[in-house]
Amino acid sequence: MLGRYSEKLAIALQEKGISEDKIAEVIDSGYAFCPSLGANVVIDQMYGLKGSSSCFELDDFVAYLKGDRTPFVKRLPFAHILESHSSLPLLDLSHCTYVVKNMDDIQKILSDDRRKHYISRGALSFRGQTQEYTFKRKVPNPLRADADGKEISIFPGVFRQNPNSFYSFLTPFEEKRTTEFLLHELEPNDPDIYIYAPYSYDSMRVEQHYASQTSGLDISFDIETAIFFATYQFRVDENNVARHTKIKKGQHKGVIYGFKFTHPAVNKSQYYIDKFDLFKTNKPERILRQDCGLPLISSYERNIAMTDIDFVMYLHEDFDYDGVKTPKYMFPDENEDKFYGKLIELKKKHPDLLSNVVEYVN
Repeated sequence: MLGRYSEKLAIALQEKGISEDKIAEVIDSGYAFCPSLGANVVIDQMYGLKGSSSCFELDDFVAYLKGDRTPFVKRLPFAHILESHSSLPLLDLSHCTYVVKNMDDIQKILSDDRRKHYISRGALSFRGQTQEYTFKRKVPNPLRADADGKEISIFPGVFRQNPNSFYSFLTPFEEKRTTEFLLHELEPNDPDIYIYAPYSYDSMRVEQHYASQTSGLDISFDIETAIFFATYQFRVDENNVARHTKIKKGQHKGVIYGFKFTHPAVNKSQYYIDKFDLFKTNKPERILRQDCGLPLISSYERNIAMTDIDFVMYLHEDFDYDGVKTPKYMFPDENEDKFYGKLIELKKKHPDLLSNVVEYVN
């Protein structure tokens, strides 16, 4: 469907005098007309329909393609159609960006009245990374890109591409669901598991945390989990065995994002993973210990998490805190995590099918 609206945009740009080469770059970068907002509204499919960083009037967009950024110094007049003024996306993150040196700094940021209220409602979630990632498109977003054309990336794994190449919406992606072919072995005590499986998210959850990347975005409702993933480097050795290694003081480049998701909301009451519908004999302990959620992201809003950022914490290079969550706790071995143990057992029987299952040593 959206392919048709990309084609309509291409025709409109041609009528506006934009060159064929530039039009090809526009389509490659993921821009299209938005049928629900009128005939002259261009959307950036990187950010879905989240306000002024996603939707542009055609004439403003044409001006931008010709090198004039002036139309984007103002908030676009149709932004109110999508959201109230108070919840419009943050285009300038400087006022909610912090550098933290220790846990006291983190707790101070989280303890203001507004964020305490969000946390009490289960509406604030976190994501930790050992560094911030960016991507470049041939036609960057006029409100999200920096002077070099780079945009911050918070993609689900399945949508990531080679960071050394221009990001392209024409590059195919594929979600691998290897574990769903072995449900009867992963849950041997439920003969009807394949009847229930289509109505459960369990298959995607275990795929994301034990095997292949999916369109789910890893977030946590516990700040300690975010701190772990911001301070431990994931590495795979020559034997294809993975481990998490603590980053040394003086070498930190980590970042922690805080989200207050809206339209739709992502709340702990709905997204927190504390039980499994399918896997009860072999419980996926790893997922429970990471206090996580997994909201699904559409291919037409791949970086939409950026529009719901409440804060960004950059770890000072001398960040100093030994988090309560360790690799041994977060990635328990096969004795503590029976689901992981069963996967490793099945990987020996089906090495090709389960080649993406990662083995850990902590």
